[in-house]
Amino acid sequence: MSTPTQDGRRAASPAVTMAAAVLDVLMEARRGPLGPSEIARRLGVAKSSVANVCTAMAQAGFVRRDGTGYVLGQRLAELGAAYLDRVDEIRVFHDVCEERLGSPEETLQLAVLGPDLDVAHMAQRDGTVRIRLVSDTGRYLPATCTATGKALLASLPPNELDARLASGPLPAVTPHSIVDPDGLRADLDLTRTRGWAVDDQELIEGVVCLGVAVPAARGGPRYAVSFTLLSAWATDERRDRLGHQLLKLAAAMADRLGHGGHSDRA
Repeated sequence: MSTPTQDGRRAASPAVTMAAAVLDVLMEARRGPLGPSEIARRLGVAKSSVANVCTAMAQAGFVRRDGTGYVLGQRLAELGAAYLDRVDEIRVFHDVCEERLGSPEETLQLAVLGPDLDVAHMAQRDGTVRIRLVSDTGRYLPATCTATGKALLASLPPNELDARLASGPLPAVTPHSIVDPDGLRADLDLTRTRGWAVDDQELIEGVVCLGVAVPAARGGPRYAVSFTLLSAWATDERRDRLGHQLLKLAAAMADRLGHGGHSDRA
């Protein structure tokens, strides 16, 4: 069987291309296992081809059987962790946090802007006071409800921000989430003026996050860093102090990555 690539060309290795397509389908499913018939239907290929590929990937640990279907396997998490260990931004994040902050009480996170109105947290450094978060590493969250997401949205050109906001309604994760586009735009204006974004219990009730975009050499920021703390501790003085620490941290990361991220607020 000949499997085309996304650009329509004949694949150099049809089996590998098919395996990648199956993994994409399983990743997008998220809610539960999919059987070979359903995977084949979504891909528009023969069920027998999918069954053979799934059997081989299960033996390698890339997928695992769950009832009559398949879900992503543990081996993918191991490969993902190995990849993340080699990503410059993640290594620099950990190095700069260690050098500049040591062991703060607050949890630190590094996030990347995804498609539409999504943000994914790629790395985390737990503070000395542990806070239970909902943001598993690599899992997409609504950018409009997170400090990292709002910091990155505030850095977008107006036309790109408009396009993203037109992708659908704003999610209401908690009663504090901003669901009105005009209200979000006002919040992003404040973010630009202040220098950092604030998630005031918009993703998790009782939890406040502050976020700053990491300056980039070209193409605009893709990453942001954040502090997470309990709302009971988030006094105006503490927010101001942590916001300025994040500005310095983001600028130091940009300098280390060669982006020249100097900040006049730092």
